[in-house]
Amino acid sequence: MVIDIKFLTEKEREQVGFNYVISKLQVITPYGREELKNARPYKREEREKLEREYEYIDLLKESLEKDKEIFFKILKPLFKIKDIRNSLKRCIEGKVLDEVEFYEIKIFALLSEELRLLIGRLNLDIEDIKLVSLTPVLDLLDPQKKRIATFYVYDEYSSNLKEIREKKREIERQIFAETDREKIEKLREKRLDIVALEQREELEVKKSLSEKLRKYVDLIEKNIKAIGRFDFLMAKAKLAIEYNGVKPTINDEIKILFEDVINPQVADILKTQEKEFTPLTIELKSGTTVITGANMGGKTVALRTFALNLLLSMMGFFPFAKKVSFPMLDFIHFISEDLQSISRGLSSFGAEVMKLKEVIEDVKKGTGFVALDEIARGTNPEEGLYIVKAISKYLNGFSSMTVLATHYEGVIEDDMVHYQVVGLKNVNFEELRQKIVIDEENSVKILQEHMDYRLERVDPNCEVPKDALNICRIFGLEREVIELAETYYKRRRRYEREQA
Repeated sequence: MVIDIKFLTEKEREQVGFNYVISKLQVITPYGREELKNARPYKREEREKLEREYEYIDLLKESLEKDKEIFFKILKPLFKIKDIRNSLKRCIEGKVLDEVEFYEIKIFALLSEELRLLIGRLNLDIEDIKLVSLTPVLDLLDPQKKRIATFYVYDEYSSNLKEIREKKREIERQIFAETDREKIEKLREKRLDIVALEQREELEVKKSLSEKLRKYVDLIEKNIKAIGRFDFLMAKAKLAIEYNGVKPTINDEIKILFEDVINPQVADILKTQEKEFTPLTIELKSGTTVITGANMGGKTVALRTFALNLLLSMMGFFPFAKKVSFPMLDFIHFISEDLQSISRGLSSFGAEVMKLKEVIEDVKKGTGFVALDEIARGTNPEEGLYIVKAISKYLNGFSSMTVLATHYEGVIEDDMVHYQVVGLKNVNFEELRQKIVIDEENSVKILQEHMDYRLERVDPNCEVPKDALNICRIFGLEREVIELAETYYKRRRRYEREQA
């Protein structure tokens, strides 16, 4: 996989769940794996190519559901495909191929013909997956035209070779019939001389075959590419079917729309716990969008889900949603706690600052997507608030779409978009507290079951939810502590109003 750090680093791809999604791809052949290895985000000028990739996946997806029997038959030859690229390279370089290499090329040609016919039956209008006939290669490597999975330096290649082998067989018959040990020894010596002649002649045949095969290398490589593309496209289509992927639309505006988008990695984890992922819906425009909500509310998962599905879309995969629309992007950045930098001795806040510098440079030069997850939490709260407020205001002045998750209050300005995690907004806290009192061991699980992870758009001036204090009450934290916290909070709010 080609890693372009402007579209998430390897660490960030792991964080958002990209590597998990790639691990679910059912790529079968070495040529399909090569296609995956070379996959990268499409550039702005490659929009047409990206849209064509979506069309191809859509066609494969429809065909997979309609032509199941043909696809089942296609799997058998696909699983038998081996990597013959090194042999082809040797052939181009003028090297003499050995019998194993001729055998593997012949097998590839046989499987290629089988796949050509089967894929042709799908009637897919996809130029990339159309295989050419390798009959000339088969005729060269199978002069007897039996089309069986073996290779031998056949007598048909050389009349001289045929004559030598007839002599060898005659001597072998004489050795078998002879009883005199001395005569047998002489016959064996004679046979060794003939075997040497046979080997020399076979080498000449292999030289000639290698030379003749060289002119068909382009045809073989065309089929290698077509098989790799078919394998990779089929894997993309299967992934889209498994996780309800949708064909996205690329818009000319600077906005991103996700309707009921999910994160497969998180969804699969929840499934093992007999829970379901709550699909997320959001519309982002140029500038800053702020997501607020209490801890445990799923803000981090939301940001990872958006970054993941945008990256997949930019790399020619179907995102996992009901509907997705986005513009061509120059970059995707995701800033969360960078444990890798911490292990190198850099604080989490220091790592964030270094990454923010990179983000700002990219934002100045192009249009992309930036996800900021609770930045500045590694410094003192007062400074943290001012830094988050400054960053959100600064990025709001650019064309890039920034989504910032924070628990800080006072960050959002009137010209920003504000989303909130619904959280515990509609919960009867007394009923929830009673459930937790009855089953205290599963208190966190009970709370999670009542948490509403959906996002709702609210007024920019809407207060950040105070679910933290509610959670303290539900979990039975000392009443006096809660009352003191409320007193401090009210005092601060009164002071802020007076200053205003």
